[in-house]
Amino acid sequence: MTDQSLKVTVKVSESRWREAQDWERDGWIATEKKRARFFKNWIWPVFSVLGLKPRFRGNDWNDWWADHFGHYHFLPDHVGNAIELGCGPYTNWRLIGERCHAEHLVLSDPLIRTYVGFPHTFLRHLYRKAACMVDDHPIEDCPFSSGRFDLVVMINVLDHVRDAEVCLQTALRLVRPGGWLIVGQDLTDAGDLERLRDAPGHEGHPITVDEAWMRTQLGDALEPVVDCVLPREKGRCPEHHSGTFLIAGQRRAVRPLY
Repeated sequence: MTDQSLKVTVKVSESRWREAQDWERDGWIATEKKRARFFKNWIWPVFSVLGLKPRFRGNDWNDWWADHFGHYHFLPDHVGNAIELGCGPYTNWRLIGERCHAEHLVLSDPLIRTYVGFPHTFLRHLYRKAACMVDDHPIEDCPFSSGRFDLVVMINVLDHVRDAEVCLQTALRLVRPGGWLIVGQDLTDAGDLERLRDAPGHEGHPITVDEAWMRTQLGDALEPVVDCVLPREKGRCPEHHSGTFLIAGQRRAVRPLY
């Protein structure tokens, strides 16, 4: 479903979403196969111990997001329940967890059963230690109750979903009043839409949103500590996106209707 007034595509068919998921899965599997060539899976731990490689492999822009969210210094030292929606194979929790300890952590992604098999990743490390719960539901079908989480993270995710409105509202629903929500999202304007139609990887990114749509969906639900839109030249992917939206804050209490 495309809203021409806002230049956004917020909902796609099940088949289009599955095409995007297949593209995402196949792309990461191909990346991991390249990383495994020449016995690198066996050599990596040795190089890591020697300090020649980091302990965990894979990033997917996590350092970039951490830099632009101030390395998450606004978060408390400890929370009870935390969830990262659309965590991908390399999970932003690798860096968020350096600032904020979660007593119970859920890492959620429809492809997570594939991702936990990738060697030398932080996700696999947490999974094998039973230090997190993994959930493979699409965000649209998230099974967790409202207000269950003290911290909800959804970074660089909406491009890949089936229904962006349901996903963003789900993220808001999961956060308890006073809890924290972190959302990062690339934005798209009309010119980007034309360029994206023929760009490599377009099949993996069926959803396109702009700032107006994001702000309409979020309303005044948060008391923000980070709230900015980076212009194209400072955004995450200037060749394809008009800017990057970053917001983090505490969930305001829901006011009664009477």
